[in-house]
Amino acid sequence: MTDADGIRFNALRNALYHTARRRFYERLDRVFTFAVIALGTVAVSDVLAARGISQGEIAAVIAIAGALQLVFGFGGQARDHQALQRDYYRLLAEIEAVVAPGEEDIARWRGELVRITADEPPMMRAVDAKAYNDAIDGLGVYDGEERLMIPWHHGLFGQVFSFEGMNYRKAGEA
Repeated sequence: MTDADGIRFNALRNALYHTARRRFYERLDRVFTFAVIALGTVAVSDVLAARGISQGEIAAVIAIAGALQLVFGFGGQARDHQALQRDYYRLLAEIEAVVAPGEEDIARWRGELVRITADEPPMMRAVDAKAYNDAIDGLGVYDGEERLMIPWHHGLFGQVFSFEGMNYRKAGEA
């Protein structure tokens, strides 16, 4: 694997990571927006009241959903990840456009990779591990032995818990 392949791999991995994070926050934003709007309607309120759910309970759910949306800013976080995703794909496009990269090209790409990384929020390790595996599959530069082994519960909760300090073993080490 060449230096250019390594930079290409990391740019793709980071782009895939931010795609996953963006999609997660977009879904949360839609769910909470829908909850606030739908639960706030009189018709839904009447249906839920007929099922034994009080107006106070409905109001509490609306208030909590609205507060979560305001405090965590899911839409804003989605836009942050979208910007990072775009930057990494632009770097990847620049790398792909050079047929025979020289030392100056590689140095410029490394510098750009570091500049983009400077704007990153804290890493979600399980999501990053999945993006790593997806980049391996997408580029074909590495063999399957380099794939990371991600426990099922990390895959399930990776968007919520950071699993900070977790070092995933490679398939070749199993």
